[in-house]
Amino acid sequence: MQQKFYDVHYHLVDLSHANILSFLSLDGLITKRLVKDVLRKMPFALKFLPLGVAELFPGKIAKRSEEYIRKDAKNIRNLLSVIEGATEFHFLYNDYYLRRTELFGNGPSSRFRKLVITPLLMDFGYKDLDNRDLFYNHPPAKPILNQVVDMFNAIWFYYNYDLILHPTKLYRLKLVKSSTPKEEKLFEIYPFLGINTQNYGLDDIKEMFGKYFAGYENDTPEERQKRLFAKSGSIKFDMEELIFGKGGGEVADYTYLFAGIKLYPPLGFDPWPGEDQAELDKVIFLYSECAKKRLPITVHCSEGGFVASPDAKRLTDPRLGWSMVLKNPEFKDLKLNFAHFGSQGRGKREWRDGIVGQMRGNRNVYSDCSCRTPKKEDYRLVNEMFGSGIGDGLLFGSDFLINLLWSPSYNDYLCNFLETPYLTEEQKMAMCATNPERFLFG
Repeated sequence: MQQKFYDVHYHLVDLSHANILSFLSLDGLITKRLVKDVLRKMPFALKFLPLGVAELFPGKIAKRSEEYIRKDAKNIRNLLSVIEGATEFHFLYNDYYLRRTELFGNGPSSRFRKLVITPLLMDFGYKDLDNRDLFYNHPPAKPILNQVVDMFNAIWFYYNYDLILHPTKLYRLKLVKSSTPKEEKLFEIYPFLGINTQNYGLDDIKEMFGKYFAGYENDTPEERQKRLFAKSGSIKFDMEELIFGKGGGEVADYTYLFAGIKLYPPLGFDPWPGEDQAELDKVIFLYSECAKKRLPITVHCSEGGFVASPDAKRLTDPRLGWSMVLKNPEFKDLKLNFAHFGSQGRGKREWRDGIVGQMRGNRNVYSDCSCRTPKKEDYRLVNEMFGSGIGDGLLFGSDFLINLLWSPSYNDYLCNFLETPYLTEEQKMAMCATNPERFLFG
């Protein structure tokens, strides 16, 4: 019998969602390593000349820059080809290419009949912007509602349309009304709502939970999955409707749209702000609701990513604030996924070891391999973690579409996992089926 494949770390994002000005304002954005990487791409002679002399070679520098963009920056161009597309087509586009692998779908040679994905929304908020030296000097609002609208309209498009090869235009796809029943579509899509408590008051957060998560504490895992799937793709709305309830929107209209919560410390979220009672009250409410309603949390845990807070490393370190959360008996039922295995640069593994320690003492703590395993040989690390006795908590995640910076395609990332010789079939199924199903719905 064909099984479901779970990818618990996935993103739908376009360039309008991210707070680019916040990122560009970060101290240390231009690093010595970045300068060295750029210099390696320059003609040999220029590496040994003072920077002022480079003004004598503008033609060569311009030519080399063009060559870098057109050839060496292929992964960046590949990422942009997806991220610049209309969000409504996002899932349709990935579906079209995935079916070409013959690993997914209803075909006789397909290994998995369903691909379950959890798109993680990121709350970029208003923080860390200072535009007083600009003409357009008011920080642009980046409310999570904008992403919510784009997300659910993309899901609605997915279940109502298909992409096919254009009958007359070469290298073009055509949007057509779908005749495929929802149950036979490849994707099951269960988004996570991004929240940064620092961007809201406690009453705002309570309103969010009342709006999106009413009734979750009373269902079984089987009921949870059925209700989420039934609601998926059933709503198409705009910002006005979501904010003001135009069209008769009731609280019940928005329940079972989200499967969990996404937290992102590098954007300023503090998992345990002990010195700030008002902020502490907000995170305690968040964790209490998630524990009570069995809502899984995925938290970014890597030195990389979208870093906009000057205190990002302290906030992200799993051995600090998160230890305070997980040892609190009030949150013993909290389901928490430390994403990216706590990735650090230059061979450091303190964060990873901290996560392993948390997982050994708590079956509700998980970790995913997203963005750590673009190649088959990268699963040696995963095998090592299985050897640490935490196999029940390891999850497959791709970090699509961010992983296109290191991978040629989503297809390639999935196939490398399924074909790597460094994991047994039992280990693979634990990561992509058994463990994530328990994490999402259990």
